[in-house]
This record gives sequence, structure tokens and C-alpha cells, in this order.
Amino acid sequence: MSDPEQSLEPRGPTDNGLPESDEELDPEQDAARMRFMRDRRRARSLPACTAALLGDGAARKRVQFADTVGLSLADVKHFNTTDEPLVPHAVLSRHRSFQTHAPQTHALPMLLPCFPEPVHAQSSVLDQRVALEKVHVTQFEVRGQVLTRTEDAHATVFVRYTFNDWLSHVDAPALRVAEDRHTFSVLVPPLWSASAVHFALLLRCADGEFWDNNRGQNFSLRYGYGRAHAHRDT
Repeated sequence: MSDPEQSLEPRGPTDNGLPESDEELDPEQDAARMRFMRDRRRARSLPACTAALLGDGAARKRVQFADTVGLSLADVKHFNTTDEPLVPHAVLSRHRSFQTHAPQTHALPMLLPCFPEPVHAQSSVLDQRVALEKVHVTQFEVRGQVLTRTEDAHATVFVRYTFNDWLSHVDAPALRVAEDRHTFSVLVPPLWSASAVHFALLLRCADGEFWDNNRGQNFSLRYGYGRAHAHRDT
């Protein structure tokens, strides 16, 4: 007579309706399980709603997703770096029209002084103690020579300049090259063609501060085309 404690209970199905071990699956159940797992991994859009589900079918539009009618959800386009871009004809014609308006003598705009050559520095320095004597303009630099009249050996000269119409400014010290002369250099970054460079000269000495600001107009240089004045470096 067998011991009831040693009797084995039959294995039943798990909570999900499938046996606990894959060894107990017959071929049909195994194939059904594989189809079930494959369908779970596949992402699908919801089927299109019918007019009966929406209620008033005449007043609503029917919506269909691309994959429900056999189309792809994504459109991938590959570009080759060696291919030349296709520029519309309207863009090319507009670009050519801009080129025809620019003078043909210069490829790029350059800084041009908007003030006459300072030929009266010797007389101006008698009245205002400091005067612009020479100025040389290159593509990205403005260099000048300043004449001063002071007995202060510790006098200093500054050039105050701006690139944004005096919203901000910089005071750069000038270099003394003689007892009554200083030189300065201002590096100009690439600016918009409608921008300008404005500067004025400041002398600080024991007697106070003295300015040369082109009689209140400041010394200005603007981008433009054409030949510069005689006081431009070439």
C-alpha cells in the first residue's frame, strides 16, 4: 500500500493557460505560441473607425493610417555628399541680380574715411592741445598719428572708438613715439556693410582732459566701394 504523502499531484496548466515547461508543448501549441509572441512584438496602428462607430458618418471624415493600407510609416531618403545641390532657378536669378548692382572694381567693400585729410593739425593743436595728424586705413585696421601740446611728461593719449554707434565704446591707449607725438592702432572685426567705425582722441594731462572729435562730429569710417581719400594706405 503506497504512502499518500509520496503521491505526486499531476501538473496542470499555469495561470496563462500554457504549460509550465516547453517540453510538454505539442508542435501545434508551439507554433501557436510563436505566432502569438511575434504578433505582440509587431506595432500596428488602430484600424480605421467605421461610420457606424462614429455615429453620424456623413459629418465625419474617415481616417486611415498608412500601414493599414500596406504603405510604410516612414519615408527615408539617402543623400550622397558628392551630389551637387539642386538650386531653384528663382534663387539663382536673384543671386545674379545682386551681383550686377555691385561695382565691378572691388570684390569686397572697404572702410572709407568720411572726413577730409587732417592737414591743419599744427594749427588745431594750439587750440585744443591734441589733434589727429595722420590716419591710415587698411582692410581690418585703422592706424593714426596724434600731435599733442603739453608740458606734462606723464600725459597720456587715448583713442575712444565704437563699432555700434556708441552703444558701447573702448578706450585704447596710444603709444608715445616722440615728445609731442603718439600713434594708435584699432583692429576692426568683419562688420556688416552698413556699419561704421567712429573714434575720437583724448589727452589726459595735469591741466585736465582735452579732445579732438572732429569738431563734435567724430572721426567716422564706413564701408563702401570706390577709391579712398589720399590718407588711405593701399
